[in-house]
Order: sequence, then C-alpha cells, then structure tokens
Amino acid sequence: MFSKKDSRGQQQSPQKQAAPSILSADLVVNGNLVSEGDMQVDGTVEGDITSKKLTISATAVVRGSIEAEAIVIAGAVTGQVKARHVTLNKTARVIADVVQERLTIEPGAFFEGNCRHFPEEKPGEKKALERIGAKPDLAPAALVGTSKPATGEASASEKENRALA
Repeated sequence: MFSKKDSRGQQQSPQKQAAPSILSADLVVNGNLVSEGDMQVDGTVEGDITSKKLTISATAVVRGSIEAEAIVIAGAVTGQVKARHVTLNKTARVIADVVQERLTIEPGAFFEGNCRHFPEEKPGEKKALERIGAKPDLAPAALVGTSKPATGEASASEKENRALA
C-alpha cells in the first residue's frame, strides 16, 4: 500500500533504517570501521572510523581519524575529527585537529589541538557568484576587489576621471 514502484514497475519495499552499530566497552578493535548508518563506540578503537552519526561514549578510547555528519564525544579521542557538527561533552578528552562547521564544547571538556572551520555551502550563494562571473574559489577577492600594483601609468578610465575633475 505504501511501497513505491521502481522505473521497471516492480514493487520496492520501504527503505529500512539500520539499527545503530554499538561496540561494547570490553571490545578492542585494531583496524578501520566504516558504516553508512549510526555508530556508538563504548570500547577501544585503534584505527579510523567513518559513519553517518558517531557517538564516542565516556568509556571509549579512539586513536585515529573519525569522520561523520555529526559526532558526539564523551570519551577520549586522539587523532583527527571531521564532521559538520562536533559536540564535546564535559567528560570528553580530545587531542586532535578538528575540522567542522559547528562546534559545541561543554564546560569541563578537555580539548587540545587545532580547530578549523569549513564553510557551509549555500546554494544561492554559488549561483549569485556565477551570475556575476566570479569563480567561487576566487569569490572573496573578486567581490572585495584587489589592489593593483602601482605601475606609474594611468589607465584610460583614470585619465578620463582626471579630465572631468
């Protein structure tokens, strides 16, 4: 009744959302973990983790790079953290470089490392830049204007402006 038909006219079952993967507190993993769903780490991971939403609990220890849409850290992380939204809870101990769009740090959290913000891409902004002929990578300089090195020669428009003055 609620299922959809694909392009061939066959019935598709409603897409199930996978249950979050949980690594228990007594588990030690040496290697990388990749999931398209949510993941909660309570144990120790020596390796990189990639998932949609990642929760590092207060008992967890992670040594490696972690990347997700949203990361909540209550345990220890050493390495690199990359996510749109990173939250460090009061029990978090993070020694890492953090790349994020939005960072929340609760009082009491320990953070040592570099923090870098990657800009949120706004769909209307890119079109506006293309409309004025600016390349998005060069947009700030193109919009603000750049100074030209002094050459000692005046351009034709500068000569016109002087003549009118």
